[in-house]
Amino acid sequence: MENEAVRNARHVRVSVGRQSMLNEDTRFTVIAGVCSQDPDRWREFDSIYRPMLFAYLRKQGLKDFEANDVVQDVFVKVLAKIQTYDRTKCKFRSWLFTLAHNAMIDRARQRASYQKALDGWAALVLQATPTDSLRMEQEWVKLHRKRILAHALKTTQACTSSKAWSCFEQRLLRNRPAAFVAADLNLKPRAVYVYACRVLKQVRALCEQFDEDISQAVEPDIC
Repeated sequence: MENEAVRNARHVRVSVGRQSMLNEDTRFTVIAGVCSQDPDRWREFDSIYRPMLFAYLRKQGLKDFEANDVVQDVFVKVLAKIQTYDRTKCKFRSWLFTLAHNAMIDRARQRASYQKALDGWAALVLQATPTDSLRMEQEWVKLHRKRILAHALKTTQACTSSKAWSCFEQRLLRNRPAAFVAADLNLKPRAVYVYACRVLKQVRALCEQFDEDISQAVEPDIC
């Protein structure tokens, strides 16, 4: 017979897996804020995506000054085209990747001459094979998931009690047995699951705002 802790763990995982997203009409996301040109949401968008874009471009071989220039180009394109983004047609990360990839191509073509453009990162972009393009997109997806999860964890921790966060961090992120976590925090094992589940739902909801599923960004066995 299963013990109570195992049954509780199974219940938490099933419940969280079925958690639906908040109503689209009432939820105010960062992306929606950028669409409506909200200054606060734009600053938050900048803080999330600027370092991620820079890291991605540097990984493609661009130097610091080149990466900074292309990031600026991408942000200009975002401002100009954000109203055309349709969430029902594609994920935001895919839409943004297309802008970033096209901005790299545009910058490569702006080089003084084609021969010069054949040097370094520009050659990789202009002469990319389908396999190269797939690799670049996979790198983008991995970086996007990591960045959005980090943002979701940081945001959630800032508005969560220390006890609830400890339950989530130790039980789910560190995969410690609930009984051990409960003993450390002077709680019952069931309370550990409840706290961890509540925090996980908050983190999951934040990730979903950016079209990321937390089960794709963390170890599968904790979701």
